[in-house]
Amino acid sequence: MIDEEDDEEILKKKRSLKSILKNLFLIGLIAIGVLFIYLGGPNQTTNLIIGFTFICIGTTIFQMKKSASDPIRQTLTILKCKSCGAIIVRNYEDGDFIFKSMGSCDKCNDSMEIHQIYSVKLKKAGKKDDKLEENKNKLTETIEV
Repeated sequence: MIDEEDDEEILKKKRSLKSILKNLFLIGLIAIGVLFIYLGGPNQTTNLIIGFTFICIGTTIFQMKKSASDPIRQTLTILKCKSCGAIIVRNYEDGDFIFKSMGSCDKCNDSMEIHQIYSVKLKKAGKKDDKLEENKNKLTETIEV
């Protein structure tokens, strides 16, 4: 189905237990680094280096994020008849550009030209739609009768 993804879906995403535990672990690494630096010990230079290393590792991993996968997109071309206004939507093909003449109209045999070219994000398949299931069941019942 061709539909743009809602921005609200992104806002509704919840944090997982795994990400919470990861963040707590990284904060712990940073805290250990700070403790090494401030509590010190017999050799302050070594403790400073170890503490600084823990802080660097923690903050570096903390800033690393998963690269977001590019959404699947589909590019469409809209053809429009010059005289009757009939519209045909088809997949984009190499060489398409606006106002390019593309064959003849099925209704009036006048020439058609490319009116629009655009790209849409394809919506991920989620939960099954109840209306779709009902319509499918009705169609199946109609065919069987």
